[in-house]
Amino acid sequence: LSGQNRTPQGLKTPRWLLLALTAALLGSALSLLPADAHTDSRYEALFLGELTQPALTVIAVNLLLVFFGAHTLAYVQARGASGWVLIGLIWWVGQAVLTALTDLPQLGQQGWYNTIYDPVETPSLVAFGGWLVTGAVLILAALYAFYRARLPELANRALFAALLVPLVIGGAALSVSDEDILTEAGRVIQWIGLAGAVYAVTAYRVVDIRRGLRKTASTGLLTLVTALVLFAVLLASHRLDRDTQGIYAILAGIALAVAIVYIPLRGSIQRISARLVGNSTPGIAAQLRRYSEDIAAAVELDDLVDVTMRTLGDLLHVRRGGLVLVSEETSTALQIEPLRRGMGEMPDIQGQITLSSPLYNSLVTHRASVLQYDLDFTAAYGNVPQDEKHFFKQMYMSAYAPIIVQGHLIGVLCCGPKASDDPFTEHDLELLMTIANQAGVALRNARLFTDLRRREGEQADLNQALSVTKEQLEKLDSVKTDFITIASHELRTPLAQIRGYTDIMDAMNEDGALDQDQIGGMTANLRKAADRLENLIAAMLDVSQLDVNAMDLRFAQVSLEQIMRMAIEPLTESIRSRKLMLSARGLRHLPPIQGDQQRLVQAFRNVVLNAIKYTPDGGRIDITGEKQEEGVILEIKDTGIGIDTANQELIFEKFYRVQDPSLHSTGATKFMGAGPGLGLTIARGVINAHGGRIWVESGGYSPEKLSGSTFYIALPLVPPTDAKRVTPFDSTISPELRAKRRTLVTAAISEMGNPADPSPTLPKPPAGLRD
Repeated sequence: LSGQNRTPQGLKTPRWLLLALTAALLGSALSLLPADAHTDSRYEALFLGELTQPALTVIAVNLLLVFFGAHTLAYVQARGASGWVLIGLIWWVGQAVLTALTDLPQLGQQGWYNTIYDPVETPSLVAFGGWLVTGAVLILAALYAFYRARLPELANRALFAALLVPLVIGGAALSVSDEDILTEAGRVIQWIGLAGAVYAVTAYRVVDIRRGLRKTASTGLLTLVTALVLFAVLLASHRLDRDTQGIYAILAGIALAVAIVYIPLRGSIQRISARLVGNSTPGIAAQLRRYSEDIAAAVELDDLVDVTMRTLGDLLHVRRGGLVLVSEETSTALQIEPLRRGMGEMPDIQGQITLSSPLYNSLVTHRASVLQYDLDFTAAYGNVPQDEKHFFKQMYMSAYAPIIVQGHLIGVLCCGPKASDDPFTEHDLELLMTIANQAGVALRNARLFTDLRRREGEQADLNQALSVTKEQLEKLDSVKTDFITIASHELRTPLAQIRGYTDIMDAMNEDGALDQDQIGGMTANLRKAADRLENLIAAMLDVSQLDVNAMDLRFAQVSLEQIMRMAIEPLTESIRSRKLMLSARGLRHLPPIQGDQQRLVQAFRNVVLNAIKYTPDGGRIDITGEKQEEGVILEIKDTGIGIDTANQELIFEKFYRVQDPSLHSTGATKFMGAGPGLGLTIARGVINAHGGRIWVESGGYSPEKLSGSTFYIALPLVPPTDAKRVTPFDSTISPELRAKRRTLVTAAISEMGNPADPSPTLPKPPAGLRD
């Protein structure tokens, strides 16, 4: 592994360790001075007392523990090393001053350990209390780091640090016990612990503590069983008398019996020990052969993942595993994303591997597996972009093996920590590479099959969409035919009326039989026919404006209650004649909006007119309004024949009609009557132009059950900024302008000259004269 003999980046903590080693050397040097040596006058002036050599040695040892504690916290990547030093120095200075100012037996003197409890002396109590707190805090910090470590290498380092703490603290405590044997043993133990700390900092991987403990336990168990068997043999042979007839035959029988029992027993113990150590990989060749057969038969990608994850679990005993697939390859990078199916939960993330990255060089060029520990801490991967490192860190895996087919990386096989939390060995990585190599062709075939299956599904969806579109086009094509039928009827009826009345008037005029009353009646009918033609042409022009987005809107502050009243007013007579019940609630309290009053009246009237047409006589139409967070919503509900679900969007298409056009009725408000099929189209265009939305909900088409329909109109208080608009109306017209308009209208009436008709229909004045 690259960099395995170098200190991992991000785990270097030489500063505090160097200070701890310096304090240890100072303590060792002070221990060489005579036990009755005192400090000189300068130190006496400083501490206001005298400190003996044993006391100075204890103080130096305490300083060692302060710096060693800071080193341990930094080594296990725990926070608070600097705060630990600050608190430790306060404890150290306080203890030194307390020792110098008291007349009690000083630290390190003969029998000073007894002063902890008989009699209790403050300096000794402070020293021992500090040692206990230091040991407890450091061991807990190391064990917590071991618990939260996501990589086995980091967990092993934390466990190694936890084992060093009692060595250093216990050795330091023994080294100042003032007992020759304990003192020398304590110094040796202390320096062993410090040497271990130096080794832990300088080594890329420290010795595997858990594996070593398990191996020691298994070896000890095997040794114990062997010793017991030998002891039983010796004991049995000892009880035999040498003069016993056939003694050699008896001994041979005992040896044979012991061998028969011992050999299977030893094999069982070795297998148990192998499981404890984590080297139990029985039948690797057989499992790899079975894996090769299984993935050759796997066609689906999910089946391949299941087989691969099962093999990883059987051979490497990992807790997690998965596949990272290369989704796209560009000239500069590989786009990658984890397959959500795997052993354990896989994150929903995306990332990339740049072709110039050291990670790509390891995976593709060298075709080597990569450990997450190396990726995080090895200098060889120091130039890997941070987004790549972050992607793999989010995977929470421990090892990665490339899946390469014909020189192209198509995926990465990932596996998480082992069930035993042991680090991955070279043998483990070789097994991982073997599994990845065997999965290459199968993964490519499975992805091709999955892509083919997906394309088949997309093709099926496309065919379904084309079928639906074809049906809609057929409906729209029939709509065109229906429109020709409806439009011809709509146009011919008023034209026939106009031609008929003009022929009658011409004939009566030739006979001299026309009088003023007859002229008035016939001109009124002619006016109705002309109005009908004008309305039809105006509706077609409005639709054409919607098609090219050319409808101009004049925005002003308007009241929805007033607009709805103006929309319903021309329909009042038809509602009364059809015996319909129409109610409007909640409109008065709606806030004013910015809108085109004329167009909104047109839109609301078309929706209400639609409800009138498709509600049978005696039915009900309810109109309600409600204020929303950023606008208003109107609800127009009827008790009519309803609308089929398939037609609830088509009714807003131009010229579309639900019922058979052959049943066309000339009445604009008669039940099931219909015009050219443009009313709802215009309504939707106007509402959308205001930044609103219109839709319908219905229980379905049912002339018998009368399931009814509900139209919803949602409008914003302020129109969108991209709404097409012209100069807005001025809501405050001056009296002078109003009088001028009345004068122009009176002049237009006088020019018509029709005294027989007290209320003639005037031509619409220019836009500038509209009030």
